[in-house]
Amino acid sequence: MRIGVGLLLGVILVILIGLTGLYLYSRHDSLAASQVYITTDKQQYRAEETAHISIRNIGDHSIDIFCPAWCALGNFPTTVEKFAYGQWQYFAGFCPSIEPLFGNYVYKDDYVRHELSAGSSFELEISNFDVLHLEPNERLRIVYYLGAQKKPIYSNEFTVQR
Repeated sequence: MRIGVGLLLGVILVILIGLTGLYLYSRHDSLAASQVYITTDKQQYRAEETAHISIRNIGDHSIDIFCPAWCALGNFPTTVEKFAYGQWQYFAGFCPSIEPLFGNYVYKDDYVRHELSAGSSFELEISNFDVLHLEPNERLRIVYYLGAQKKPIYSNEFTVQR
């Protein structure tokens, strides 16, 4: 009887430790997401203009940003979503170059992981909106993924005029 009670208490303790770890891990990703900002330099562009994108980590710890691994080396895979039929959905992928990352890719599953140090930022440019054949005033945003759980983080919305 004592062995059964001890075993049961041991199992409960392991479960509690696991749940506590899971809670702290998910809270860390949520806190990190609140300290990363993706912004564009404008809210409205003409199709031939260049959009300047800034990814900033205002926190005091480095973070991992995950991007789908469909760009060539030296580029920063960037996903653009559009708002259509009442919801956000994948629209296009861009591969802007970012010099400090060239050849410094770490792959995990189908994603490229980039580390963004505390207090630093990545600056990117997208300049080929004219090939997308956008509808007038179509709402767009940029999305990247944060942390091991790949929590999506989004830029401000913007439009591209034809």
